[in-house]
Amino acid sequence: MNLLKELQEFLKYPKLQKMDPNTRLPEDPTQYNALSQSVLIAFLSGLYKATRSKENTEKIEAQLSGQNLLDTMFEKQDEVIASIAGFAESTVEIGKVKLTEVADGYLQFMKQEVYAEERKSENHLQNLLSSERHNILACLPPDLKVGALLNDLAMEDDTNKMEGPISSVMHKIENLFSTTD
Repeated sequence: MNLLKELQEFLKYPKLQKMDPNTRLPEDPTQYNALSQSVLIAFLSGLYKATRSKENTEKIEAQLSGQNLLDTMFEKQDEVIASIAGFAESTVEIGKVKLTEVADGYLQFMKQEVYAEERKSENHLQNLLSSERHNILACLPPDLKVGALLNDLAMEDDTNKMEGPISSVMHKIENLFSTTD
C-alpha cells in the first residue's frame, strides 16, 4: 500500500510533489498546490509521529470523527493549523476545515473493505507509517516546520529528503530501525 498516493487520490487532491532538498522547492512548481500539499503532509506527519507508541495507535484506531482524531494526534493543533495557513497563504479557518477534511477522509479511506485484512494484522498502522516515513518526509515542505511542532526535529533534516543509490540504501536501513515506543 502506498498510503500517500492512495489517500491523495481518495481525497481527489492534486498529486503530491517531492521537495528538492537542495533548492527546498517542489519538483514541479507548475503542478504544486501549497494548501493541499501542506494539509495532507502535515496530517500524515502527525499520524506518523502519533503512532510511534502502541497506546496512541490504539486511541487513533478507535476514533470515529476527524476532529477527535486530530485532537488525539496533535498536542499543538492550533499551531499546526496556523503553520499550514501561513505556509499556504490561506486563513486559519480554511486550514482547520481542510485538515479536518483530510482526517475525515483518512477515516473513511481506512474503513474500505479493501483494507479489512490489513487492519487485522498486529501493528499494521505503525508498520504502514514506518514504511511510508521517507515518502512523507520527501514531500514535507521545509517552511511548514511541522517537525518542530511535533517535537521531532529529525523531520526538518533535509538529508531525509535526499534520494539516490546511497540515500536509498540508508533510508531502507532507517526504516528497519524505525521502531515504536
